[in-house]
Amino acid sequence: MSKTRSRMVATSVTSYLEHVFSLSPLTTGERCYRGESDAAWRLMPSIMRGVHHEAENQIFSELMLEAPTEFSSDKSMFDKLVRAQHYGLPTRLLDVSLNPLVGLYFACNEEEHHDKDGAVKVFDFIDKRVKYADSDTISLICNLARLSDAEREAIIDAYDDVGNWSKAAITRFRKKAAILRLMQFVRVEKPYFLNLVDPRHLFRYFFVYPLKNNRRVIAQSGAFVAAGLLRYTAPDSSKGFTSHVISIDRDKKADILNELDVININSRTMFPEIEFASKYIKKKWTVPSKN
Repeated sequence: MSKTRSRMVATSVTSYLEHVFSLSPLTTGERCYRGESDAAWRLMPSIMRGVHHEAENQIFSELMLEAPTEFSSDKSMFDKLVRAQHYGLPTRLLDVSLNPLVGLYFACNEEEHHDKDGAVKVFDFIDKRVKYADSDTISLICNLARLSDAEREAIIDAYDDVGNWSKAAITRFRKKAAILRLMQFVRVEKPYFLNLVDPRHLFRYFFVYPLKNNRRVIAQSGAFVAAGLLRYTAPDSSKGFTSHVISIDRDKKADILNELDVININSRTMFPEIEFASKYIKKKWTVPSKN
């Protein structure tokens, strides 16, 4: 069962790495890092933060209409959501990194939150919860974004109504109208896909390795957490991972960013698009205001 096993405080890159190295090494599964500018923020993907009712499937459809060629090389819904998220669209994916220094950077980089302690959340996923981009389970979870709110609620209600997952109960669940519609979307990317949905997979956390076909994913050693129809209300109750928290002293964030810059962890390297390189260079050569 997932528990927050340790809480530590970092005041520099060195002290942060000391905390990272003090964690017990994994023999199986995967460890990943997520930086939060405000330690008080709940673990929650962007689609669950202040968007309108019925937003999820609508905003994705609108972006596909506006920029279809941007997504033409993406074969799966997971790949599309990864690209959409990096363009700023809210999705049900949660960004994480395999590089602890990337997590530290994102805990410190937002200047508007330098008055708050940050945090790097470390997740140790068990082997059974580690998936690749082409996983059938991940196809199911990501295509939930194509359903309406009512259809997603119907799946949740059907799940909650089952007390014991017998073979007969699983068969009935698979025949629900919302599940059959979900199958239609999955078969667009996987025509061979059979309706062998394990209902419990739609209500679990998974670590996902993405394809390395996205410049920002590569630059950030990026990966993702996908969580189906979970509402992230109690992630610490998950059996799929153990978590640790490294708190980042608010008064040391600027100093930590300067230290990270020395080892080439900065906005130019984290965001390889030219507009971010331009902003980094401009800031580097701008004379600080005396006001």
